[in-house]
Amino acid sequence: MIKTNNNPKIHLPKSTPRSDKYSNVPKPYLDVAEGMERQFTNHLLGEMRKTIEHTEPQSNAERIYQSMLDDERAKLMANSDTGLGVKETVLKQIYPGFNKQVRMNGLQQYNQNLNTNNSHKGENYE
Repeated sequence: MIKTNNNPKIHLPKSTPRSDKYSNVPKPYLDVAEGMERQFTNHLLGEMRKTIEHTEPQSNAERIYQSMLDDERAKLMANSDTGLGVKETVLKQIYPGFNKQVRMNGLQQYNQNLNTNNSHKGENYE
């Protein structure tokens, strides 16, 4: 007989780790950008939810639950590094130093790739 585990342990991180692209951004600027992305995402989810046709009318409790669920989803998306991109756009406008470290790393990566590719000149890759 096969034993199944009906109570699997799920380990979720207490907070999502931030990538290096936000390391040079002061917390107040990051909070403002995340807040704007959260508002936009919450509004987007609410408008998308309005397009769904229901067979039965929703109760007030169900509408409140759905709005709270949309808000939590918006918060998770805004705090992630791969949201809708509103956070990056806002940060580029309000904090001119945003992304300078990433550009330098990109330039260094390009130069490294260029040097690596030049070292293979003359080799036949068929």
